[in-house]
Amino acid sequence: GSGFGLGTVLVAALLALVVSGTLRFLYEQGVEWIYRRGSFRIPTLVIGEQADRERLIRALDASPSPYRLVGELDLSEGRVDLPRLRELLDETEVRNVILAGAERLGDEEFLDLLRSVRLRKVKLRVVPGAVTLLKTRPILSEYTGVPLFEVGYPSLDNTQRSLKRLLDVTGSLFGLILLSPLLLVVAALIRLTSPGPVLFRQKRVGADEKVFICYMFRSMYKDAEARQEELEAMNEVDGAVFKIKDDPRITPVGRFIRRWSIDELPQLINVLKGEMSLVGPRPLPLRDFERMSGLHKRRLAAIPGMSGYWQISGRSNLSFDDMVRLDLYYIENWSLSFDIKIILKTIGAVLRREGAY
Repeated sequence: GSGFGLGTVLVAALLALVVSGTLRFLYEQGVEWIYRRGSFRIPTLVIGEQADRERLIRALDASPSPYRLVGELDLSEGRVDLPRLRELLDETEVRNVILAGAERLGDEEFLDLLRSVRLRKVKLRVVPGAVTLLKTRPILSEYTGVPLFEVGYPSLDNTQRSLKRLLDVTGSLFGLILLSPLLLVVAALIRLTSPGPVLFRQKRVGADEKVFICYMFRSMYKDAEARQEELEAMNEVDGAVFKIKDDPRITPVGRFIRRWSIDELPQLINVLKGEMSLVGPRPLPLRDFERMSGLHKRRLAAIPGMSGYWQISGRSNLSFDDMVRLDLYYIENWSLSFDIKIILKTIGAVLRREGAY
C-alpha cells in the first residue's frame, strides 16, 4: 500500500479544498477591490437599443466589473451606424465593445461590425439572447453579472495576426535598411530633374474605409492631380480605377521607377507604421473608392498591402472586377505561407517587369 490511511487522504483533500477556496476568495476580493478603485478597467463602448443598453449598464454598475463605460451607440432597425462607430473607435480610447441585441442584426450587418472592431484590435463581446443561452454554454465574463460571448473572426485569429505583423515589421525594417542607398539615389534624381517634393503623399482608403496618407516617390509632375479630371476620358481600365499606359503627367525618371516598381518602396514606412502590410489588397485613392460599389468595398476587410494576389496574376493587365475577385479570394484564404508565396512571386514579377506602368 501507499502507507496513507483513508483518514489521512480525506484530511489532505479537505485541507486542499479549504486552501484553494480561500485563495480563490482572496483573489476575487482583491480583483473586486482593484475594480472598485477604478484601476485597470477597460474603456468600453456599449451598442444596442436604448432599453437593452440601459439594462446592460445597470447590470455592469451593480457589481464591480473590468469595464469602464466611455460611450454608447444606438442600434436601430437592425442596423449599426458604422461610420459613427469607426469614428468612435478611431477617436477614443475604446478597447472593448459590448453588443446587446445582436440577434436583431442581419448576418451581413453583424460581419461588417465585427470587421470594423477586429481591424482596430478591439475585442467584441455579445450579450446572448435567452434562446441562445438555452441552446449553448456561454463563455462567462467574470465580475460583470452578465453572460458575455467573446466573438472572434474566422479568417485571422490573434496568433496569426501577430505573426503577420511580425513579418511586416521585420520585412519593412530589413527592406528600408537594405535599400537605403537606392532610396537616396532615387530621391536625388527626382529632386534634380523636376520641381516638386521627393515624396508624393496621397490620401488612400485602407482597412474598413479608414483613410491614411500613403507615401510614394513622386513619379509625376507636381500638377498631376489637378490635371486628372481632363484625362478621365482616356482611362484605360474598367471600373473604379484610373490608369493610362502612356500618361502624359509622368516624368522621365517617374517612368523608369514605375517600370521597376521603385516608386512604391516608400510604402515600407506605411507598413512599419501599421497602416499597410507587405501583402494585402492595394489601397485605392479617394477618387477610386468613391466609385466603388458595395460589393467592391468588401475588399476593405483586410489591411491594404504593398503587394497583393492580383500582382502575381497579371498586375495592371487585369480588369478592376478581376482585381476585386482576387482580393476577396486572398482575404478568405489567407495564411502566412500564402503571404510569403506572394512576396516571392511579386519579386519575380517586378524583375520581369510584368504589367507595371
